[in-house]
Amino acid sequence: MGLNVHAYRQIRKLDVLFDADGQPVDPLTRAPVEGDYFRATVNSDFPSQAEGVEHRGVYAFADEDHFWSGGYGHYGRWRETLAKLAGYTAVLHERVPGFKPSEVMSHTVGAFEVEDGPFHELVCFSDCEGCIGTVVSAELARDFAEWDDRAKATGDAWFYEKYAEWRRCFEMAADGGAVTFG
Repeated sequence: MGLNVHAYRQIRKLDVLFDADGQPVDPLTRAPVEGDYFRATVNSDFPSQAEGVEHRGVYAFADEDHFWSGGYGHYGRWRETLAKLAGYTAVLHERVPGFKPSEVMSHTVGAFEVEDGPFHELVCFSDCEGCIGTVVSAELARDFAEWDDRAKATGDAWFYEKYAEWRRCFEMAADGGAVTFG
């Protein structure tokens, strides 16, 4: 089990109803929705990241790409490196509350303690479920473009490979689209 991320370009909300099985259908004919679509999930802990996308809305799209399919641990390690690169202060964090041997210094947790900064909307987002809309995707695309040389300079080939994928992901979604985590 792991995190799957999809990026969509030029989304358009579809007018649908849902049948008894919860599948989207045409409101006039009650026929199943034809073509490619996705159902958005707005994470209730991070609603501002989904600006412009409606929870449980069904969206058609002009283009789609799959960007991350890997374990949550790998994503957490990548996100920690991104938070460190962006300069968030490392803070002491107990991975298992009340269990001192689980204490680690975490730049990711440090990012949650401030209001904004580079990549903030991604670092301070769910690692398993939700949607990032066009507005925030455009902000993140700018961050990825601006920080590209610094990310490359880390010398970590795996980190930079994933960094480049995330950059393409948000550049795609910045074109009237969205990014979904699931």
